[in-house]
Amino acid sequence: MKIKIGMIMFISMLILAACSSDSNQNETSEESSEQKESVEKSTASFDGSLEHVHGIGYMDADTLAYAAHSGIKLHKGGEWLESIHHKNDYMGFNVVDNGFYTSGHPGEGSDLPNPIGLQKGKVMEEDLSALGFEGESDFHAMGVGARNHAVYVLNEHANSEMEQGLYRSLDDGESWEKLAAENSGEKIFQIAVHPDDENRVALATASGIYVSEDGGETFSRISEEGQGSGLHFSEDRLYYGLYTGTPSLSVYQWEDQSKEEIELPEMNEDAVMYLAKNPEKKDTFAIFTIKGNSYTTSNNGESWENIIDQGQTK
Repeated sequence: MKIKIGMIMFISMLILAACSSDSNQNETSEESSEQKESVEKSTASFDGSLEHVHGIGYMDADTLAYAAHSGIKLHKGGEWLESIHHKNDYMGFNVVDNGFYTSGHPGEGSDLPNPIGLQKGKVMEEDLSALGFEGESDFHAMGVGARNHAVYVLNEHANSEMEQGLYRSLDDGESWEKLAAENSGEKIFQIAVHPDDENRVALATASGIYVSEDGGETFSRISEEGQGSGLHFSEDRLYYGLYTGTPSLSVYQWEDQSKEEIELPEMNEDAVMYLAKNPEKKDTFAIFTIKGNSYTTSNNGESWENIIDQGQTK
């Protein structure tokens, strides 16, 4: 019992991815060459610690991004890289179809205000686009739809536009709507938004996983009671982690409201913290755990590859 209680407290503290014609082939080749050049100019080789991670996501089919305390790190083609532009301590990190949304704090030497408010950017580009609350807010719990870019945030401290509570913006921060968030559980740690349906949102809380289909006005719990984490939406599924004394990873089917458990790698007093699903490879996804381990699978959890071992890249 002491181990179970201690583990839940530990998680609670830490939780706050061949063309048919010669002309098309040439175009694809040119695009690939440009992409390669862009990667080479905007990244450097990385070999080090990745203990403090605040979100993961697939930038494309072969590139997995980690928002770390010291900036964005990339696992690409079996190698580790880091962004030379984004050395900030990003929180609430969400990868979308054309870049990422984030909050957090500026890194050493940055001229960004502290906290950085709500920002969006691209890993291969230096500049960020400010969407509001610079110098005011740091959103730890934030979810953004991968294609609709609907932004949901938990505002923990009042700022110039918001009181405390759950809010959403459907216009890149131009306007904000406070949500009733009825029956939303105890202490929100993570938020996930459906890639296309702006009204479908999920919360990972201290009392389980809660979902809403009315834009965050009302929620219902879909999991058993426990510490929720590792939220990720695909078109018809919601992936989530849960700790109830032992860790688990499940997938919830929206059509029939069924649930299926996915086998995890062996974990010793550990649990899923973040999950990212590959947008182009059906059974491929990655997890990052409370103890700083990261694994990828290409067969829906039948086997796992360890790419970060207790905070150390491999």
